[in-house]
Order: sequence, then structure tokens, then C-alpha cells
Amino acid sequence: MKTKSGKAVFPIGVGTWNVSSIINPANSASKYKGVEPVHGNEEQEIEAIRYSISKGQNHIDCAELYGGFYTDEVVGRALAGQNREDLYIADKLWKSSLAKGNVRPTVEVMLKKLGTEYLDMLYIHAPFDDAPWEEAIPQIDALIDEGIVRDFGISNFNVKQMKRAMSLTKLPVIANQMNYNVLYKDEVNQAFLDFCKENNIQLVAYQPIKRQEVLDNEIIQRIAKVHNSTPAQVAIAWLLNQNALPIPKSTQKSHIDENLQAIYLELTPKEIVELDSL
Repeated sequence: MKTKSGKAVFPIGVGTWNVSSIINPANSASKYKGVEPVHGNEEQEIEAIRYSISKGQNHIDCAELYGGFYTDEVVGRALAGQNREDLYIADKLWKSSLAKGNVRPTVEVMLKKLGTEYLDMLYIHAPFDDAPWEEAIPQIDALIDEGIVRDFGISNFNVKQMKRAMSLTKLPVIANQMNYNVLYKDEVNQAFLDFCKENNIQLVAYQPIKRQEVLDNEIIQRIAKVHNSTPAQVAIAWLLNQNALPIPKSTQKSHIDENLQAIYLELTPKEIVELDSL
């Protein structure tokens, strides 16, 4: 990923969806008023994030939506004491924070929760039909000019929407985060991939494994067996072959280690064609 700061970003990121807090996303549109998240095992998940960082995974992906804005607090505790300049912290604005005058106050809350003075990347979470996402872009530009944010990203944008976002910012669009994996490619076709490549936009893949569906797929199982690897590793290796940056969420050290080993799995051209066709 070609970041403004030139900071090196590990090829597999750390996803934080539902970290220590599960909440109905439908409730998030009302800014979570009166909604109590269901807290999980925070200490285990904090330890998992720290373990990931110890293994070199410096790209931490957060969002205002996650846990009704509570997950950022948990991530902040996990990041305490880490070398900030080694980390690449990304966060995403939900629809309630996009209108004129709303971006800066939300980012200030993000910074406080995460315990940092700046964000490496700030995303618009989606091109919402019912929220003025275009109004957020000049506000993000201003925060980047001030050094409070370093890079601008978008999420769930198609090619047409990417072009629109690019026309509104004076700065590069660094990344587009999409639901993309070896079994789900509906939103990321060849035209999408070509556009991202031509414009140096990093494709970041959320839900990169779909673990149970991947485990049950006979083709993925067969390829994994040939390489003495696991289906999850095949799924991640395929994404890396597509020049995508996967951000799996793992709370177990064994799964983190498993995911990282995918970096060394070399799929054959024939296997890639098979996986492309799934």
C-alpha cells in the first residue's frame, strides 16, 4: 500500500469487527443511543491484538460502527505501550458523522478512544444513500492538511463511486475496503481490480476467509492438502495473489499463526485459475 507517510504496511492486517462488543448495526444509525453492546472476553481479544502486533501485523482496522463505537476503546487498550510509529491505524466514519461539521468531532473521539494523536487512514464507511458522504471529503482533506489524518480511504465503493470520490478530493484515495474473498467476488470484478491498479488504490479485503464455508469447500480442501496447509491459508494466499490486503479478525493465537503462514504459500497458476472460478 502506497501510504503518504511511506510507512511499510504488513500484507495481512488485523480486523476488529465485533472485538469485545457485538451490537446490531441497524441501531448504529441513531448514534447508538440507548443501545447496550454485549461485551465479550476483552482481555483475550486485547492479548490477541498485541500478539498480532508482536508478529509484525501493524495495520489495525477499526470503525465507528464496530460495537457502537466501543470497540475503539478496547483496541486503544490493546495499543497502549506500543511504538506508535510502527503502527498503521485505520478507522471508518459511520453515516451519522459525515455531514458538514461532523467529521472533526468524531475523529477527536476516535483519537481519544484509541490513545493516539493521529490516524494513519480515515475511511468513509460506505457511499450511503441516506447520508451526505460527499460532504465528508473536504473535511477529511482539511484533517490531512493538519496532520491529524494521514491517508484517505473509502469502503464499499464501486468504480463509479470511486471516480466521484476522487473528483472531490485534492488528495489520493489510498484504499478501498471491500467484502471480498475466494468464495465471494460479486462486488470486485476485473474492471474494479483494473481501476484500483491504474489508480494505486489498495484493495483491502474484509471477511477474507469465511472460515466455515472455506473449510467445507472441496476444491479449497484439495488444494490445501497438496500444499500441506489449511483451507484458511489457501483463502488468504489467494487474496494476496490478487494484490489484496486481507484483514482477518482472530482471537486465538493458533489462528493468527495459521493466517500468517499463508504468506509463504505459493499457489500454482492452475490452482489460482480454479480458485478464481469459485
